[in-house]
Amino acid sequence: MAAKTKRVLDGPLRPNKRVKLEVQQTLYIKNLNDKINRSMLKHNLFLIFSTYGEILEINMKLKGQAHVVFESRETASLALKALQDTNVFGKHMHIDFARQKSIRIVAAEKTMAEE
Repeated sequence: MAAKTKRVLDGPLRPNKRVKLEVQQTLYIKNLNDKINRSMLKHNLFLIFSTYGEILEINMKLKGQAHVVFESRETASLALKALQDTNVFGKHMHIDFARQKSIRIVAAEKTMAEE
């Protein structure tokens, strides 16, 4: 029977690059085709994502990136699962929950807390 060998790691252990983010109403989309007109891309994102729930806002960010704000966390989660790696204008979307709440959601929560 062959002896088992141990692997020797060079350097410190690296944590997994991908951190699981908290479920948010806002989705972060990247790898969008930046050769497409921004207004056309925004319109198509609305058509694609609105089939999963009410959209409050779509913010186009830097080239190839956008934030889509849903009315609820449940619909955002459903859209994320259903649309991950969907091909839009020749590129596969990479979708994750946003790291922070959108300004619109923060303002709405503040208004509700004051009432």
